[in-house]
Amino acid sequence: MDQKMVGRRDAMKMIATGAVAASGLLSGRALFAQGSSDTLKVASVTSLSGFFGQYGLELNRGVELAIEAVNAKGLKIGDKTYTLRAETFDDKSDASTSARLVERANSEGANIVIAGVGSHIGKSIIPAAQRSRIPVIAQWAQLDSVFVSQKGNPYYFSTMPPFSGSYDNCWSQVAKLENPKVRKVVMVSPNDELGNLVASGLPESLKEHGLESVHVEFFPPSNQDFSATLERCARHKPDVFLINCYTPQIIAIFKQMEAVRFFPPVIIVEAPTHLDKAIGKPVDGVFVPTFWTAEVNETKDEYIGTSKDFARRYKEKYNAEPPDFVAACGANNVVTYALAVAKAKSPTDANAVLSALRSFEGETFFSAIKFNDSGMNISTTANVSQFQDGKLVVVYPEALRTSAPVHPYPGSYEIEATS
Repeated sequence: MDQKMVGRRDAMKMIATGAVAASGLLSGRALFAQGSSDTLKVASVTSLSGFFGQYGLELNRGVELAIEAVNAKGLKIGDKTYTLRAETFDDKSDASTSARLVERANSEGANIVIAGVGSHIGKSIIPAAQRSRIPVIAQWAQLDSVFVSQKGNPYYFSTMPPFSGSYDNCWSQVAKLENPKVRKVVMVSPNDELGNLVASGLPESLKEHGLESVHVEFFPPSNQDFSATLERCARHKPDVFLINCYTPQIIAIFKQMEAVRFFPPVIIVEAPTHLDKAIGKPVDGVFVPTFWTAEVNETKDEYIGTSKDFARRYKEKYNAEPPDFVAACGANNVVTYALAVAKAKSPTDANAVLSALRSFEGETFFSAIKFNDSGMNISTTANVSQFQDGKLVVVYPEALRTSAPVHPYPGSYEIEATS
């Protein structure tokens, strides 16, 4: 069966579920009416459509897979075994819609809410979680400045590490590269909170590794024409080009890089989702900070197992390899909740679950987990991967690498040879 058709059907089913939930056709506690005293209700508020749709669909796959794994083993809390039951809401990649759905899920009996694809959406969820006094785990949000607003009293938790450190290992890796040696770094980014966070810390981060920030080029978040942007970046003759934005913009930038023949020796992108399919061969040689890969099996849990086990489960369920870390991130949120709630005095008492999350320290198949007083996971960081032969392989740190890095970026030489 055609995999694209399967994906579209799955997407339509999930979008329909979210649309019904958001429309108000299911009122009161109808969404969880079939639950029992042995059921814990998980509301997954995610972006099944809109700008973040490709991420939301993968996150939802991970949530579904993890719930199946937890239920297969049984979630034991005290002398009682619980099952998890999820309902999915589509926030359509809209921050205000996501916040309303978090409050709605709480009013309809959710014991835990997993919500927020992107820190922009996450920012709107924090006040909703605080008003509802319900614990919420981010689907995928990791911008430091968003979480610091709740310092000392977090209701919103991220199992991902703070974004401020996402490129640290990239700079450690890049500084070691030879033939050619690299020094000058140019960054292109949307002019938003995420872009400004990275830009503000970039000069100091690079200086620590003997590198130099020579130019930061901001663009409006909705921009899709990057020809002038790339021309201005190229004038600085950088050794390293950091593309700090989401997948749709990375794809557009990459295609326009070909037009202006701008391919520095090192290219780093923020997110790898589906780049191999959209860009093709020129993606080989591109570095990516990665938070999870199937090859790194340093941590494990009682429900999924190891990273390798997650990849196997994903392939069995969806007949494909995980395209990146996003589905694993979704599953990690569910497993983290299951492990934390097992230590709560009462799994149906929001305050008890909040306390359990705030004090939780352990590990999942994804990473080690420990939340700071802002609700961010401070026990993990990003490794460095690189696209080689269309697949991501870990290249740094050396102790975890599965392949040596390719340097310099080969695409520029291929293009020059055929131009």
